[in-house]
Amino acid sequence: MELDELKKTWKTVDARLQKQTVTSDEQIANLIARHKANTRKSLGRITGMQRLSVAIGIIALVAVAIVCALITSLSDAPDLQGKAVAFLAFIALSILIGIWWDWKSYRWSNTIHIDEMSVAEVSRRMAVLRSWTRYEVAGICIWALLFNVLNYWIMDYHHKPAGAQVLLIIAFALFDVLIICLFYKKVMYKHLDNINKNIEELKDICTE
Repeated sequence: MELDELKKTWKTVDARLQKQTVTSDEQIANLIARHKANTRKSLGRITGMQRLSVAIGIIALVAVAIVCALITSLSDAPDLQGKAVAFLAFIALSILIGIWWDWKSYRWSNTIHIDEMSVAEVSRRMAVLRSWTRYEVAGICIWALLFNVLNYWIMDYHHKPAGAQVLLIIAFALFDVLIICLFYKKVMYKHLDNINKNIEELKDICTE
């Protein structure tokens, strides 16, 4: 009698353990799917911004070429024309470099396939993209400095009183820092941090 009761109890416990195992497996699968979906979504936002940046760059390059053609054909002031051409040449070169960089980053981002690659490989490729973003921020900061110097010369701000020049330099610097920080911290790094967080969660789940 006791043996029969023991067998029944064992079967009940075994059934419960199997049910819990199935539930646990389902929960893990759902967690993995959710983290992959979040990673895919953030990566899609990044590639979307890169693609948009390339498109805007091409349009801007065409616009600069048209403006440059109009200025050289219509302007009669050599000094003004020279400054305008120098400014447009700087902008055109900047746009070309920007298009190349964004296209390079876009192609790299498109090689990251969340559902086909291992977590370690996705993490490695995202680390490369993150390091490229740091280089991009440094490049933008240098570009902003060069742009301000060129703009300072074109607008003849160096002829203004010293106090006015100091205020202009401070205003330019604050504006550049604000724009760069807002874009990269609130937009680019927001998605990169989200991807990194989800990858770390996937690493923990997949090693359990």
